Amino acid sequence: MNCQDTQRLAHAYLDFELDLMTSLDLETHLAKCSACSARHAQLRALRDLKARHLHFYSAPGALKQRITAACGVTTAEGKIAYMRRWQTATVVSISLIALAALLTSVVVPHFQPGASLMAAKPEEKMVYHIATSAEATHALRNVSNHLAVSPNARVIVVAHNQGVDFLLRGATDKDGVAFDAPVTQLITRGVTFRICKNTLDRRNIGVDAVMPQVNMVPSGIAEISRLQTQEGYAYMKL
Repeated sequence: MNCQDTQRLAHAYLDFELDLMTSLDLETHLAKCSACSARHAQLRALRDLKARHLHFYSAPGALKQRITAACGVTTAEGKIAYMRRWQTATVVSISLIALAALLTSVVVPHFQPGASLMAAKPEEKMVYHIATSAEATHALRNVSNHLAVSPNARVIVVAHNQGVDFLLRGATDKDGVAFDAPVTQLITRGVTFRICKNTLDRRNIGVDAVMPQVNMVPSGIAEISRLQTQEGYAYMKL
């Protein structure tokens, strides 16, 4: 769920009109997005303010008389008969509910209606492998496009070999445009950048030469393998 979906469903969520899974998706987005969370807090405060200033009125006596007359309870005998009908209907309803519960527990004790529908949607996770910086601009654009379609996706970019170059301080593309800005922008959208320490050591590149917002891992290839096999990340090489 993205910001646009959250704004569209905000009022329905406050009025408890959404189904469970949609509500959970919206709450997950609110927990991650400070802007949507702030707007939601304002809507909730406005709703509470209106509720505190609502005026309540008692029904006119004439209306009460018309309702009781329509129900046939204008006399003492009518009231007694009405109460008996109500009590009988209540007993029958409770008995039917108890019977249904008994049949459910005895006949189909292991049946869980709608269990598959209640299963949580799998989290979208992708690791992008960058082994050369020649197409780093194109690679970063692909990551940005991915998040535009799936803003809640968890994305990790792992760079090794010649792919570490664009994550070094002062790195620029072939047109002289610095990589620092697009990398920082993707980080603010939740992307994690990880650089291979083995590559840095092999190429005699000091840790201080790496952008400060980039994380270090012992081996880029080992990190990709771990993300795929242990954490269930899909793999894409750019």
